[in-house]
Amino acid sequence: MSSPSNATFPKLTSNPDESYQANIIACAAITWIIGATFVGLRFYTRGILLQNVLGAEDWFILLALVFAAATCAGMIEHLMIPMARAGWYTILWYLLSLLLTKLSILLLYLRILSYQHARYYAYAILFIVLITNGLWTLSTVVTACLPLAAFWDRTSYPNAYCHPRSFWLGNTGLHIGTDILLYVLPLPVIVNLQVKLRQKMVLYGIFALGFFVCSISAVRLWDLVEQYHRSDFTFDNVSIAYLTCIEINAAIACACCMTLKPLVSKIFPKFFSGARPSNQNLGTSGDLEAGAGKAVEDSEKRRNPPTIGSRPSRRISDEDKETWVSMYRRDSTAPSMHRHQKERTEHG
Repeated sequence: MSSPSNATFPKLTSNPDESYQANIIACAAITWIIGATFVGLRFYTRGILLQNVLGAEDWFILLALVFAAATCAGMIEHLMIPMARAGWYTILWYLLSLLLTKLSILLLYLRILSYQHARYYAYAILFIVLITNGLWTLSTVVTACLPLAAFWDRTSYPNAYCHPRSFWLGNTGLHIGTDILLYVLPLPVIVNLQVKLRQKMVLYGIFALGFFVCSISAVRLWDLVEQYHRSDFTFDNVSIAYLTCIEINAAIACACCMTLKPLVSKIFPKFFSGARPSNQNLGTSGDLEAGAGKAVEDSEKRRNPPTIGSRPSRRISDEDKETWVSMYRRDSTAPSMHRHQKERTEHG
């Protein structure tokens, strides 16, 4: 959505014989139902299947879904209240939904990442998101016009100040930038995970969905720029409504996909056959070679790293923090060390 800062809205009359309103309603309903389905699966997985490991990140994504519903409703709200006023509320709900989704993802990262450098990056991105997507963008919405009523009633406030359109385009650019930071952060960890290729491909697929959301945001930004060159902004800019609904609900679905491995493991147990049944809820801990011995099994039980969708088994101290990669490598090299010790015993 964009600001009517330098324009006065003419009095328009809809043509009932040529309208996209039904399409907008269908797009808003379908995309929100998809997002709500993923949120429901997330709460089932973490609240029931994993016996209540719900955290702040889950409640943030639920709030994001509520604001996504408000945003989708705002796409058709101008049927009941003036379009410009509905536009302001839709901008606010849209930004709040994206902000809460990003905070949910970052809180999930901080729950599962044990690599200290990755945690530092997560905290840094969290700070950037709070300042840019939180404090700055919400401030520009609240102060869209001074007085605010001029946003939807410019004729009554001819001398009001309203933000230029560069503010709104800049806000969209900030969201795209923080989106990229969010989805790039875990990639080095995934690259080095010692898991089966198909499991790694699933992780890549989840984050590919994240970059798909970024591409939608970029297309939407281009559409926002182009709208100023269209003669009939109410009819020709319907694509912005479609992209807005798709973007916020796809972001919610992507954030929920990160937590659904335990549910997928239960439905398709053979897909994650590399993981030990006793650790099904914690995810795979690498493909250990057979016959490693009881000492290796005991080590694995003590050092099983947390994964997405699980609660860490214990608090990690500063001297005990390490990467998933080091855990996997140590466990995967333990069997070979066991064989070397056995050979020395036999030849000694």
